[in-house]
Amino acid sequence: MILWILAYVGGLLTILSPCILPVLPFVFSRADQPFRKSTLPMLVGMATTFALFSTLAVVGGDWVVHANEWGRGLAIGVLLIFALTLIFPSLAERVTHPLTHLGNRLSRTERTQQGPGHSFL
Repeated sequence: MILWILAYVGGLLTILSPCILPVLPFVFSRADQPFRKSTLPMLVGMATTFALFSTLAVVGGDWVVHANEWGRGLAIGVLLIFALTLIFPSLAERVTHPLTHLGNRLSRTERTQQGPGHSFL
């Protein structure tokens, strides 16, 4: 009996958690339909989707751990370049010249062309 009470309280606490709140409208919208034909397939589909995405998250997390080594080296290199541009103004001018040229070119084309695509960009 105590197990049933604990399971009921656990279900209530699950419903009150913020991550389940977006799912409740889907469950409640099927309350007037037969469970086996409507609600059960929806719950199996949601469980399958959650399992698939959690599996992808685990695999992606493992990839991120391995990519972290490369990312750390890349970040150190970028910080080194930034430090050198702060120390040597001529290097800063050479590094930023292509970027300012690109910005000026984009600014010129924005003034001449209008439309939803340019507004979006």
